[in-house]
Amino acid sequence: PPKDVPIATLAHGLQKVLFKPGVHYLKDPNTKEFNFTPYLENITQPADFDYEAIASYITSSRDTSLIDMAKGMKQKYIGSTSSVSSVLSQLYFVMSNFKEVNTSCLSKAFQKEPKKFTRGTRTAASIYLRWKDGVYAVDVDKSHDIDETVLSIMGKSLEKVLTLEPSVFERFLKENSSQISEEERNQPESYAYGKLGKFLLRSQLDCFDSRLPRGTFDLKTRAAIPVRLDIQNYSDYLGYTLKTKHGLFESFEREYYDMIRSAFLKYSFQVRIGHMDGILVAYHNTRKIFGFQYISREEMDSRLFGSSKIGDNVFRNSLVLFESILDKATEKYPAQTLRLSFDTFASKSLGNATTNVYVEAVPKEVEDSNTKNNNLHLDEDPNVLDPYDEITMFHLKTVSLVNGELKDGPLQMDEPSKDDWQVRYQINETTMSTDIIKTRFTAMRKRQADVYSPSNKKNPMLSKFKSMSEAMLKQEREDLKRKNSFDSEN
Repeated sequence: PPKDVPIATLAHGLQKVLFKPGVHYLKDPNTKEFNFTPYLENITQPADFDYEAIASYITSSRDTSLIDMAKGMKQKYIGSTSSVSSVLSQLYFVMSNFKEVNTSCLSKAFQKEPKKFTRGTRTAASIYLRWKDGVYAVDVDKSHDIDETVLSIMGKSLEKVLTLEPSVFERFLKENSSQISEEERNQPESYAYGKLGKFLLRSQLDCFDSRLPRGTFDLKTRAAIPVRLDIQNYSDYLGYTLKTKHGLFESFEREYYDMIRSAFLKYSFQVRIGHMDGILVAYHNTRKIFGFQYISREEMDSRLFGSSKIGDNVFRNSLVLFESILDKATEKYPAQTLRLSFDTFASKSLGNATTNVYVEAVPKEVEDSNTKNNNLHLDEDPNVLDPYDEITMFHLKTVSLVNGELKDGPLQMDEPSKDDWQVRYQINETTMSTDIIKTRFTAMRKRQADVYSPSNKKNPMLSKFKSMSEAMLKQEREDLKRKNSFDSEN
């Protein structure tokens, strides 16, 4: 690393969560006793926190240290955990033929629930491959999710509160932030770097504990299901509470089940890129924190792949495929900025998945504007749904061999910790006409937009969640009234 920056450590005695599997309630639901400091329960709202006082996120293409390191090491491609993980997920889907996740560890309530990855996880992934004077930088294409949500904003302040003592954390509140020096505001993040093939990948290091096998781990703040389903109206669910460990709703198990299907794959790539041990999850509803859970890399691997041996193979194979595709794309359109979209779909007739990779040459004037604004606003860029003029498409197909035997359909192994899994692949440029490619591209972009846009069709569960929330808020008011009455009598 170019700079040796200290990595944060957990505060408030949260370290014990790392070494005892399962969920740790912040406050015991039966006794109402706190297992950790009550200070953590009520979440600081974005309006009260000075986000200008903490370092802002730097994309790969703007990270001059990363670019200089890559040039020095003669690495062709650079990226970060967040910019490559959605593409690696698409490549896992084609290799595994959409293998389902394993939810056998969950209670009977989840036996009949879906085991496939969520629609959002399966949706095509788009990136910019920005040409930086001899190095290509992978940036996420944020055309569709232009606005930061309350969750992405709140995640930054929640990470601070979990790793700082109250007196230090409160210096970052707007009313106190004038105390923070310019040097502190510009304190660089702590990063790990990984060199893999032609890639140099950067991973932000959230937290450290020397007793963990790999030392570092990621902090993840996980909002409860109704908040995630209806983010625009998150304040309708401020009373939705995680009351129990098990069950379909109002439980930690529900959130864990959703993470298996929507987040574990991305997390498993991220912890490998950063040489991390696992993730510490803080479960919340934007108003209150309910509890904590440490999930190791091995635990995620067992839910996704069956073993860490297969997990390691998935990571290596995904990067090999990604590098091969980028080589083809940059050979086709050399020394310029490109936009690539990876769209993996299952073939009903063949039983095996295919990834269509759309490669566009980004016009110089658009790239110059992007460089200034770090991606145009949705309304300003006419090429959100339509492709740029120069476009081609590659088809990626794979076959799996398990112990030397050809396997069709979703990847199955009898002994994932022992079985030998090999992947063979083929990347061919399409013979389709440019018009057909453009039509397919626009259809793919519309599917992406649908996932990011607020749906006109309200999820039928939301009214149920709203009722649960209102009932809990009413109960809280009554409890407070009783307590105040008891206190005044005494």
